[in-house]
Parts: sequence; C-alpha cells; structure tokens
Amino acid sequence: MPLRMLNLLKRSINDANRLAKAGAGALVFLLLCCFGVPQSVASPGNWPELRFSADAVEFRDIRLSQVGAALAEDGSFELSFQRLQGSGESYAGTGLLVEGVLRELRLADDAVELRSELRARGLSAELTLVSQAGRLQADLVAEAQPFASLRSFEGLPPELEWVNGGAFDIGVAWWQTPGEPAGLSFRLALGQLAFDSPDGRFAGASLRFALEGSARGDDLSRLRLAGAVEGGELLIDDFYRNFDGAGLAFKAAAHWTDTALEIPSLQVRDDAALSLDGSAVLGLGARSDDWSLEVDRLQLQFPLAYRRYLEPLAAAWTLDGLELTGRLSWNGSWSSDGLQSGDLDLRDLSIVDTHRGRFALTGLETELRPGDHAFESRLSWRGLIFGRINLGAGEAALDSEPGAIALSKPLPLDVLGGQMRLEQLKVMLPGRGGGAGEEPDIQLQASLDQVDIEQLTAAFGWPSFRGRLSGEIPGVSLENGVLRVEGEIRVRVFDGLITLQNLSMERPFGVLPSLAADLEVHDLDLDQLTQTFSFGHISGRLDGHVRDLRMLDWKPVAFDAWLGTPTDQGGSKDISRQAVNNLTTIGGGPVTAALTNPLMRMFSNFSYRRVGLGCRLVDYVCELRGLSGNPESVLILEGAGIPKITIRAYNRRIDWPQMVANLLAVSAGDEIRTGDGPDS
Repeated sequence: MPLRMLNLLKRSINDANRLAKAGAGALVFLLLCCFGVPQSVASPGNWPELRFSADAVEFRDIRLSQVGAALAEDGSFELSFQRLQGSGESYAGTGLLVEGVLRELRLADDAVELRSELRARGLSAELTLVSQAGRLQADLVAEAQPFASLRSFEGLPPELEWVNGGAFDIGVAWWQTPGEPAGLSFRLALGQLAFDSPDGRFAGASLRFALEGSARGDDLSRLRLAGAVEGGELLIDDFYRNFDGAGLAFKAAAHWTDTALEIPSLQVRDDAALSLDGSAVLGLGARSDDWSLEVDRLQLQFPLAYRRYLEPLAAAWTLDGLELTGRLSWNGSWSSDGLQSGDLDLRDLSIVDTHRGRFALTGLETELRPGDHAFESRLSWRGLIFGRINLGAGEAALDSEPGAIALSKPLPLDVLGGQMRLEQLKVMLPGRGGGAGEEPDIQLQASLDQVDIEQLTAAFGWPSFRGRLSGEIPGVSLENGVLRVEGEIRVRVFDGLITLQNLSMERPFGVLPSLAADLEVHDLDLDQLTQTFSFGHISGRLDGHVRDLRMLDWKPVAFDAWLGTPTDQGGSKDISRQAVNNLTTIGGGPVTAALTNPLMRMFSNFSYRRVGLGCRLVDYVCELRGLSGNPESVLILEGAGIPKITIRAYNRRIDWPQMVANLLAVSAGDEIRTGDGPDS
C-alpha cells in the first residue's frame, strides 16, 4: 500500500502539472478570444453569455478532447472535457465536469487575472489565475473537503473505499515563466481521518497529518517534502502507534524517474525517542517490490522508542511489557533483500521482563563494526538472568560481517554449579546474500558440563534430586518458527544416563510454548530414584524410554513411555512395604497377598524379580501396560522368594491429571487411592 501511495503522489503531481498547463492556458486563450479587446471587469452581473465547444484543445504536449465551456450572465460557468492526454496518460478515466462562479475578472493589455469558485463531484475550491508579462500562475485552495468525496473519481486507489470519516485541506500553486522550469508548491492537511481495511491489517482513527512540498523542473521531477503525523491512531499489520501528544515529523528531498523515487536526503524525528538520517530508493511500476535504505544514523532512546515503535512488533514474540533503558545507535544498509550491513553501538542497555519474569539483561554494551577485522568488537553485560537461573556478568569477543554476527572465540559461562560453554554461535540475519527468508539462520555448538541438577530443579520449582547434567549440542536450526537441536543431550543422574534426542521448541518465550523430544533411559539406580521422591525403597536398576514426547506450556500432552528392569539384570531385588503400597495405588488394585495378613505384617521388605510399567498418553488419558497382561489386568511387578508378592494394574485407562496428582501426593507422603481391583 505505501508504494501505491507513492505512485499516486507522483501521478497527482504530473496531473496537476498537465491540468495547470492545459486548463490555465486554454482558459486564458478562451477568455481573450471571447472578450476580444482589452478591458476591465471589476465584478459579476453583466457577464456576456458564452458557449464554446471543440473536438480538441492542444497546449504544448497536452491535448484535451471533447472540450466544452459555457458562461451565464450571473457568472456561473461549466467546463468539461472527455479525456486529457499527455505522455500517454489520462486523468480521472473519462469525463470531468467542473462547475463554478466567476467572482472577478480583470483584463489588460498584457495581463489577465481571474478569481472563481469551482465545484466538481462533491468537492469545492477557490481558483486564482494570473497571466502577466508571459508568466502564468494558478492557485487552487480547498478547505474542509470530505474525504469520502474522492471516491467518485475514477482511477484512484481502491483503498479509498476503506475511508469512513475525515476531511482534508489542500492548497496548490503552479507557475510557468518563459525560459525557466515550471514550479509547483502544495500543502495538504488531513483531519480526523478514519479508515479500516476489510482484512483488519490496516486501520486509522482520528488521524491528523500535515504535508507540504514543492517541485521544480519541466516535468516537476525534483521534489521537496516536509510533514508530520500530529495525532490519532495508526495500525499497519503488527505495528500500532498512538500519536496523540507525541508526533512524528519528516523531511525529504526526492527525484522522480520512470522507475524509482530517489531520496538523497531523508530525516525522521521523534525527538524524545527516535531520530534517523539517511537516503533511500523506492522502486515504482514494475520495480515496486524493490527498495533500499541507507542509514547514516539511527538513534533510539529507551524506554520511549520501545513503547512507541518496537513493542507492538515484539508482541508477536510475546516480548511486550518489557522495561528498557539505555540507547541504541546504528548505521548501515537495508533493502528489500534484507539487512545488508550495519555498525551497532549499545550504551548501558537494560532489558527486564517485569511482566512475566522470564529474563533480565542489564548493563549491555557493545560496539560492532561488521567487516572491519582490525576492530575488536565486544559485547559485555553486568547481569543476565533466565527465569531463576543467574548467569552473572560476562563479556564476549565478536566477529561480524555485513548481515552476520558470531563469537570469535568460545564463551564459557558459569551456571548452576557447572559450566555452559558456547563453542560456536553465529547468527545470519534474514536476506543475507540476496535471500528472502524471514528468519535468522543460527549456527550453534555448545556443551554442558557438570550442571548441578539439584540447583536446576530448585530453579524450576521441581521436586529436588541430586545429579549432574552434561551434554553436547552440535547444532541448532530455526525453520518456520521451530528451534531444533541437532545431536543429543546427556543427563547423568541417579548413577545412570538419560539422553535427549530430536529436541525441538516453538515459542520458548511466547504464549503456550511447546516442546518435542525423545528420551532414552539407561541403568538408573532405582534406590536413588525412589528415595528422592519419597516413594519407598526399591533396589535394582532401570531402563526405558519416553518417545514422541509433546509438551504444551511445559506440561506433557502426549508420549509413549516405558520404564522397567533391564533384561540383562538377574537375581532378585528388594522393595519396601511403602513402595509396594504406592506402586499398587498406581495400578488401582491390591497385591495378590494382602499386606494386612498377620504373616505379611512381619516383613518390611520383599523380594521381586522384575518390574515394568508403561504409559501411552492420549487425550489426557494414560493407557497402562506392564510385563504381561490378561483381559482383566496387566502385571506391574513380579515377586520372588518368600513371601511372594505380585502387583497388577486393574485400571488400564487412568486419568492423567489424577495420576500426576497421586504421584505428587506420594512424594509428599500423603495417602492416595486410584481405584479398586477384584478381591484377593
């Protein structure tokens, strides 16, 4: 839409030039012919009654077809033509009728001065026309014109149908002096403009906009503009801004060509938040998708720059509601192919997620000089917190190219009693190298070494247990908004190993973040695991998997899991009375030999040969499976020795939220109940 408006501005200037040349020249010619001899007429009332028609009237390279004119004694007149031609263009489709009243006409030997009122298609204006000593000038002024009246003109942008309120003032002055280029000046003011597009992407309410400019040259191709958005609300896709009390001003010098609008000088000012100096080229016609912007200096002052210009765009990533302080300066190149290059300076920038408490970055400072390898680019910060994980202060050495930034050497970070080491991190911005992607390309290699899981679980508010987390991330990719981790992450915990593969995340800091992964469990110590969660003592080892895991808002919504005794583990293992009780409640049935039997009361521990429990979560229902099964139940624990116990699950389908509540109750030492099986 903005480029179509530029095309409209160019065409409007050209049409004003042609109309001024054709209309002013033709009208002066007609008046001289009709009145014949020099004379002076001071006021209307005794106008001669005139009628004029012609198949065509030509003035230089302008041709008006099917021209008609009529003047009544009271000074009212009509002017009409069917088509205006010049350089192969036409104005307002076919047919234009202008009505009006002559208020004053002065004729002299070498001068003509005319003042009149004009009306055309619901619009009205005042016209002053002066021809003297070969110089011709026309001034047109219209005040408080309803914007909706423009809809009656053919050939204007269809976006005018979006307008549902507002008015405009306009003033245009055109002059032509022999031996000199033509000149045009104009002013435009929009008041209380209201519009909305059918798809809801574009809207405005109570907009106030002022624009003034001038053009010189025979083709009026050299243009100067100055304007401001003075108030009202504006929505453009994801960008929203209320300009009341804080407008946005701009100045520009431009030059029209057949294929582009070249802007060698551009200034944009919001003194309390933003300032920009640069140049631009905007393609027109067949090149309307091509544009480039060369920024000599862009400066953003926070927090106002964030609130006024960045927060509406950041909301798509749920990065709204942040508190920003500091300053950002940038210069470089941007184009329709993406961000090409840029020198970036940050001074004491702090970003704090006070609304959601997800992260905080304080004292960020950097100087980047892309492509200047003799310059040592660095990034430093005083504080960095993700959730409840404090990474402290840090400094990174950077190497940057136009459109890309990378670590020049590995970056170690102390985290939760261990270390995270970024071996490689490179971010290539969208459009680098002529591409048209909308997402950055990320290259990441990292490792985790001996991170304390007890501190990690405390940071996330999870049940506390001991262990160490280590692993490698050989690569990360970002595609269609999905962050994928290549390779596997190894977690050493409970004297065993858990590996994560096929890890991917969507909206990690957004609304309803999602995660997908596959986990393999190898040789966990059941004693450490069960004692950590107050489940009761179970000796032995544990293998298993959690495949096709899907989490939404960090809560499981789907998976296929199995945990059981390794096939290569022989002999019998021990299980405590408390663990038997808790494992029984998960299956929803009693043990084969009731623990309340007087003989069973003598034992606090029992022997077992194998344990195995699987769950397939679908639609918040856990479908249980065990070591074996029959139509009534599945075997969860196979006993051994004397006394021999067997635990079976009689509820094959268990409500997942209730099961989670039961497990939490087990870890807290509470009594739970999940169902009843047949009597022993």
